[in-house]
Amino acid sequence: MNKLALNLRELMRHEGGLSENQLSRNTGVPQPTIHRILSGRVEDPRDSTLRPLAEYFGTTVESLRTDISSITTMRDGAIRAYRVKAADEGDGLDPEREVAVAEVDVVVSAGPGARVPEFVQTQYRMTYQLSWFRSIGARPEDIVVMKVTGDSMERTLFHGDRIAVNTADSRSILDGRVYVFTTGGVEPDVKIKRLFKTSDGKLRVVSDNNDKVLYPDEILSGEDAANVHVIGRVVDRSGRGGL
Repeated sequence: MNKLALNLRELMRHEGGLSENQLSRNTGVPQPTIHRILSGRVEDPRDSTLRPLAEYFGTTVESLRTDISSITTMRDGAIRAYRVKAADEGDGLDPEREVAVAEVDVVVSAGPGARVPEFVQTQYRMTYQLSWFRSIGARPEDIVVMKVTGDSMERTLFHGDRIAVNTADSRSILDGRVYVFTTGGVEPDVKIKRLFKTSDGKLRVVSDNNDKVLYPDEILSGEDAANVHVIGRVVDRSGRGGL
């Protein structure tokens, strides 16, 4: 078997055992073409054939032909880039392998103290394999998709990226992880930041953007931290953001 076929099989394995049919639906490359590449019957397909596959896996055509070690090696604790597609009703989902997750807008009301936000579903849907939920220890009903606004988390999350948020992971904060949360008060806001707990009960709120003049770290007192409502932890993202 040639290097291209081996690399493609390895990437599909890292996607939770992606099937030829699923890869075809997600990339637009015909399933028979994918099968011929995987079987080694086509040793040197055109770049135009491989480009949708490379883009889907977040690599280049050249790497797909030669070396994918950097793609399949994940840093511990990093937000993994997930492979998603929009899903319409009746879009051929396999209910035994896939789940369509709704994107939501977050609405938070003004007022004293922490306010429980409301989710308003948009028309956008993302498709995930059930194996992905198992790999992160999450239930499909606890995952929502949200859209990133602003550039305070650039380097990791860019404006327009979509993130998957585990709403069940909101009771305890793991230092250095990225969370979606709402603030209270007369001007409530929805934020996506890295959170750190301090030894004296305060909360340090950190933006990944290197411009600390525009985006300085915030230290919330115990009282202010009590007015923060954590929606959930970011477990994946899709878009042009980098890690």
